[in-house]
Amino acid sequence: MKKYSVLALWLVFVLRMSAQLPSGAVAPDFTATDINGQSWHLYDLLAADKIVVIEISATWCPPCWAYHNSGAMQELYAEHGPAGDNRLQVLYVEGDPDTNVDCLNGLPGCNGYSPGSYVEGITYPVFDNAAIADSFQITYFPTVMVICPNKKVYEVNPIGPDALWEEAQKCPVAFGSNNAGIFQYTPGSALREICGTIPLAPTFNLVNLGSEPLQSATIALQWDNNTVQTLEWYGNLPVYGEAPITLDNWPVSSAGMLKTIVSSVNNGGDDDFSNNVQLDNFSIASEFNSQEVILKIRTDDYAIETYWELRDELGNVLDHGGNENVGPNGGNIVFDLTPGVGTYPNNALIKDTLSLPAPGCYSLHFVDAYGDGMCCNFGNGYYKLYNIDNPVIPVMSGGEFGAYEDRGFGAQATSAVSTVDQAGYLKLYPNPAEHQLFVEWEIVAPVQVHGFVYNTLGQCVYTFDPEKTAAGMHTAVLSVQDWPEGMYWMHLQMGEEQVLRKFSVQH
Repeated sequence: MKKYSVLALWLVFVLRMSAQLPSGAVAPDFTATDINGQSWHLYDLLAADKIVVIEISATWCPPCWAYHNSGAMQELYAEHGPAGDNRLQVLYVEGDPDTNVDCLNGLPGCNGYSPGSYVEGITYPVFDNAAIADSFQITYFPTVMVICPNKKVYEVNPIGPDALWEEAQKCPVAFGSNNAGIFQYTPGSALREICGTIPLAPTFNLVNLGSEPLQSATIALQWDNNTVQTLEWYGNLPVYGEAPITLDNWPVSSAGMLKTIVSSVNNGGDDDFSNNVQLDNFSIASEFNSQEVILKIRTDDYAIETYWELRDELGNVLDHGGNENVGPNGGNIVFDLTPGVGTYPNNALIKDTLSLPAPGCYSLHFVDAYGDGMCCNFGNGYYKLYNIDNPVIPVMSGGEFGAYEDRGFGAQATSAVSTVDQAGYLKLYPNPAEHQLFVEWEIVAPVQVHGFVYNTLGQCVYTFDPEKTAAGMHTAVLSVQDWPEGMYWMHLQMGEEQVLRKFSVQH
């Protein structure tokens, strides 16, 4: 996916204090004339079963200009607009009431600021109409929205054409007479790796996509193609009407395939079966041989976008790393992304030892703020997890994902014999420290060593003098008696490798 990285470095341009129209709300209707004099009516487009993608921008907004120059909307329109498969319509709206059409054209008559022409090179309609932005309660530029034929609106990040089309295809689109589909589906668990037993309870919206009222549907839940539950639904849904469906818990403890299927509609077949089935494949989670697991992360060119959490089976967060400004919901962040506490350097190898409180089931949750994972077009980023006694062969690995990656695993009782990861061993004690902090590290070959300590504001408060360190065990003593109480991060760079550890100071 092409990455519009310029956007991720700009702050949000806040316009109003009112709340943004929430995703899933009914889109406000409008009739407006574009800058070429053609009139457009939103609900007429939706009534023709068109998906509408609206970009609301301002000519003075640097991220808007960067996104325009990416060509994402034009590529989307060329492939899926009237000249393509004719399944959607793109609309561009200049949402600042204080700018004029000359700003859109990048002409000297612009009464504000414009870096150039927003019209050149695009073939979809352009509007100079702040009232549209107001009706959608826009709070920042640019805002990109997908409006489905059922009139529901969903905000999406300013992303590339392929990702935009993926979002657009989540819209229910009517076809035929008897037609129903599964939308907004979840199997009941974000994890696809089973540790112990997972109770799955699929939920979704049953949507009528046919011209005839939907009065009955047969819904089946299958495990490895064996039916474990059948639900007979009855109602009276008009076209685009929807009904929430929740199936019973189905506990699974082995690998297999979960299938949710709408097998009949109005006591007969479905005119479009393509959206009647949801498949989820589950595998057995990896098992580690102790309660200590080595986590290695290689960041890509945009380490500022990376964040992760370690959770127990109840969802409690036990540890975390990366940019805390991203957080667990980072796939929704684009413009207000700034370096926060824990932000990793670009193209760096980070090592951490995850100490698990007891044998049992755990999960790791990786987040990429921009939604394109840690790999592969912008640096060879990855994550790998190792047994504590074998830091060479990973038990789990990944890095090529979208906004989120959720991995389950199990841990056994602490092994009686274990060896440390000597390429990145770092120990801090006592923790919490009152007067002195002892730093202990071990390396297998002479390398240059740099040490840094950061506070929770991300400020470097202490630095080791660089030195050529021979192979073997080494120690340092830090006087912390005058340091403010609180949490700190020790960042030890040993050659090309970097290890981070948290510690606290308490007097």
